[in-house]
Amino acid sequence: MPSSSDFTLEFASFLLKSNALKFGAFTLASGKPSPYYIDLRMLPSFPAHFRLTIGALKDAVAKKVASFDTFASVPTSGLVFGSALAYEMEKPFVYVRKESKGYGMSKLVEGHLASGARVVIVDDVATTGLSVSKAIDAIRANGGVVEDVVAVVNRMEGAEEKLKQMGVRLTSVATIQDIAGALHKAGLVDDSTMDAVVKQIAASGGLETD
Repeated sequence: MPSSSDFTLEFASFLLKSNALKFGAFTLASGKPSPYYIDLRMLPSFPAHFRLTIGALKDAVAKKVASFDTFASVPTSGLVFGSALAYEMEKPFVYVRKESKGYGMSKLVEGHLASGARVVIVDDVATTGLSVSKAIDAIRANGGVVEDVVAVVNRMEGAEEKLKQMGVRLTSVATIQDIAGALHKAGLVDDSTMDAVVKQIAASGGLETD
């Protein structure tokens, strides 16, 4: 694996060049305005960068999660990263539906989840933490133990705080502050763009100052 700073710049540059990261005026699924948009669904179309990202997720899990039994994820984009990471680390994988099917077993958690299994949830982009918090509730209701969520990108807009209240730690490969900062330092985004990202984070109470 490259160093953290090297990976961040390469990852950030790729996101920008592939249009997986766009700066401008956007509206998020929550209805909230944002000066940027990240679409990590683009990553699997570029195998080298996808593999690099899965390697970074694996490294994050190895460093931050003491021990666990199973990976889980939430449809749809989180599934791609979670299943690839589970395959790479040779761990079981389950996923949590956004709503149960109205037929068959009507399960929310798909796959085999052993009672008492320690589960790490894998997500692509952590924003408010709402969808992943619902997944945590579903896994816990089905006998699983959740103490860690690992995301590719943390937008720093409340997810970490929400999960902390549930007794869950959020670890990310990179924050939007890391990504925008690396691009700004490399001269790939201008001062006004960087300022807009910083203001977005600050408005959500997630600004890192150290």
